[in-house]
Amino acid sequence: MDYAIYLSINDGEEGFRIPVNPPEIEVKGQGQGNTFNIIKLGEINVIKEPKLTEISFESFFPAQRYPFVVGEVLLPPVRYVEFIERWKNEKQVVRLIITNGAVDINMLTSIEEFTWREKAGSIGDIEYKLSLKKYVHYAPKKVIVKATTNQVTIQKQQTRPSTKPQPKVHILKSGETLWTLAQRYLGNGARWREIANLNGIKDSQVRRLPVGMKIQIPS
Repeated sequence: MDYAIYLSINDGEEGFRIPVNPPEIEVKGQGQGNTFNIIKLGEINVIKEPKLTEISFESFFPAQRYPFVVGEVLLPPVRYVEFIERWKNEKQVVRLIITNGAVDINMLTSIEEFTWREKAGSIGDIEYKLSLKKYVHYAPKKVIVKATTNQVTIQKQQTRPSTKPQPKVHILKSGETLWTLAQRYLGNGARWREIANLNGIKDSQVRRLPVGMKIQIPS
């Protein structure tokens, strides 16, 4: 399977594959520790939780199918722009999946920056720069305060874990592969062959799965 970058929202309900792979992807992870000068000890460093990972890349949305365009589906350049602009304005959480790179990435992100312009010399092509930041789900926790004679005890009520069952049948959408399905449902894209075997999909058919095909997911 070839190198691929996918963006989607709502568990793949809407999304697309980046049609032209960027020449490079920048992944930035910073710490946020503090340093202090202590008498007779000198400078010390207090390590804290690292900042959220930031991922950015630049490429362009092509108006025609150049030889280096990847994927079977190619949308008009303005459609890609509309997707990203709408997701950003609606404050959508975007899933970023990068497969078959030096390091595979599958994380929820927020859109931090998206700039674009028409590419000079290539009518219709749109150049862009996209910056994403890792998104962490959070929810308020109820705090119960119990007063005693000599002290105050604080208990945190844990949020109930999700019991939503995973779907057993998935309707294949444009841009999806067995690798992305294995990554989403089984937690490891390398388990795609389990899905292929369950559905009787031969190796020669893996790259040509039709949109709308019903794919059974192993339990």
